[in-house]
Amino acid sequence: MRRRYGYSIGLAVLSAAVLAAYAGAAGSDSNPPYKLVTLEGSTEAMKGFVLEGLGSRLSADGRRERTGSRFLSAPFDDLIQPDRYSSERNQLIIAHRSFMRGHRQDESFYRDGNFVIGADMDDSLSSVKIRILDLAGSGSKEFTVPVRANAAKADNPLYQDKTVLDIQRIENRIHLLVRGQHDSPGNGPAIWTFTDYIVDKESGELLQAEEIYQTVPDPDPYTETSVELIAEVRELEPSSSVMLNVKTIKRKDPDAARSEQDLVLKDWRIIGYDYASGDTWDLPKAGMDRLKQGLAPRLHEGKLYAFNERNAEPLIHVLDTRTGEPLAEPLKLDRSGSVGLRSIRLEKGLIYDNLILNKIPTVVVYEEKTRKVVYRGAVERTDSDSQSVDYQYFQFNYYGE
Repeated sequence: MRRRYGYSIGLAVLSAAVLAAYAGAAGSDSNPPYKLVTLEGSTEAMKGFVLEGLGSRLSADGRRERTGSRFLSAPFDDLIQPDRYSSERNQLIIAHRSFMRGHRQDESFYRDGNFVIGADMDDSLSSVKIRILDLAGSGSKEFTVPVRANAAKADNPLYQDKTVLDIQRIENRIHLLVRGQHDSPGNGPAIWTFTDYIVDKESGELLQAEEIYQTVPDPDPYTETSVELIAEVRELEPSSSVMLNVKTIKRKDPDAARSEQDLVLKDWRIIGYDYASGDTWDLPKAGMDRLKQGLAPRLHEGKLYAFNERNAEPLIHVLDTRTGEPLAEPLKLDRSGSVGLRSIRLEKGLIYDNLILNKIPTVVVYEEKTRKVVYRGAVERTDSDSQSVDYQYFQFNYYGE
């Protein structure tokens, strides 16, 4: 009996050793032949970020996996695709699963140190459901807030649309920025409206509907106005203001095919809106002149950033949203080895630059205030038989801390 028992133990130990060796080999085989190597600074600035390319997902702390595996993306196992949502929303899903269940694709969310707020337009386009989670532990509550029926509803019942673009909380009031769209009479260009619906956070009562902007159809059928939202680049973060990028475009030749070459810019405005005061303003000439250099505007932490990622050596301008004047000297980034293969991200006082530098996929992180490089890393090949990384673009993504 004792001999049999010893044999069983020996067999179990041998089996465990074989399985461990197999698992180790499998784990080794699963690692891609690339890694992200730190060249300068600390990896702390890269916490939660990854580079993805050539079938690989690489982290600055040395972790690496093949795209499609579930190591770095383990927190998002309940999602169909780990990067389906923005990085901010991914964090929200992990931290507040029950609150987010069934609402991952709601139109807009807000988060501060005290509350998480979500909002979504109902199917009838007549009301918005607001959901509030109190992070102090008092639970959650819901309101249904009516939004004003579009004045043209009776004339245009077939084509309407409303979307909650942004949520903000100013003291005890919730602000819902709602974009409405409907056809204009006579089959003219669509009319766009942007309205701030102000709701009492405690009672859910609609206090006020402040129209920020509405497009006016041009009598010229070949002229139309487009409006794009310039909101805080970090989707859920508090922001006291929002801006609208309004462009009026005319086609040169009405009979020509629609293309950028056929378009003429008739008018361009950047309209600012302050949630607390209700003030609106146009970005002055000083700011517009900089944007007209081919720069794209972005709003972050109350400042207007302007840059063009497609430039070989981008300059990042930081402007005052009301005066358009520069708040600091422009930050000049490294020259890219491949124009167009670049992404720039603004986050918590840091500027992330993902580019091709000296043929190699590289990430450089600057501290905005000091302009100091706090991290620099590059992708390296660990197996000489694998595909070269030269001029290969690795996408910069966020998977959560």
